[in-house]
Amino acid sequence: MSTKCRALNRMEQGMRKKKKQQQEQLELEEKYLRELKKLQVPLLTLDARWHQLFPDHLKTKKLKKLEKELNDLIKKQAKLNSDLKDYEKLKKTLMVNVLNNMTDGSELDSPIREKKQDANQKLLDELQEKTLKAEEEQREVPLLIKQTNEALLIESMRICYETLILNSQEIEKEEMWISAVRATMTEHILHKQEMEIRNEETYKYMYDLLGKRIIDMFDRDYDIWKGEQE
Repeated sequence: MSTKCRALNRMEQGMRKKKKQQQEQLELEEKYLRELKKLQVPLLTLDARWHQLFPDHLKTKKLKKLEKELNDLIKKQAKLNSDLKDYEKLKKTLMVNVLNNMTDGSELDSPIREKKQDANQKLLDELQEKTLKAEEEQREVPLLIKQTNEALLIESMRICYETLILNSQEIEKEEMWISAVRATMTEHILHKQEMEIRNEETYKYMYDLLGKRIIDMFDRDYDIWKGEQE
């Protein structure tokens, strides 16, 4: 077999291996997605611990995009609730105006009253249209918030476990290095401790957020360093 053929075979084997790994990763993500969707978790952008784990410099573009979408939806929900209260107050005011300007046509100012009634009725119709639209959006927003929060949770979990895996690999390397080079280990010990603290905080946050059953599922698939967890 020529050198060129052997090189092509190695390339094909590498591509098949990569494709298999991607497929396995996709199956894992789908499994996690099914389980995560069953959970009731708080709105992550309102969770101080989430912000602590994800300062701006650690956020991916996707995470920032989902964070903004969720915050916008939360603001929209608050605005809709406020608008509907205002619409109800305005409706009551308009109804009082309608009652005050009722006429049978015999009053001297009946033409003025009729114009006011027409104006009030037009405002009531517009208000009713706005109210119906706001109520429809108010019914839709909670589902959008839930879906966006789920998407943010999944992206957060991906980053958390990517961090845990990479840090675990680094921790293992550092442990080996420390054993071999005790005399010059101060800097590496600090680096190791920083990653251990990050892993402990990350793992504890996910454990508190997702519960033992979900975390045990992840633990079976990944060998990570998580410290002394109660």
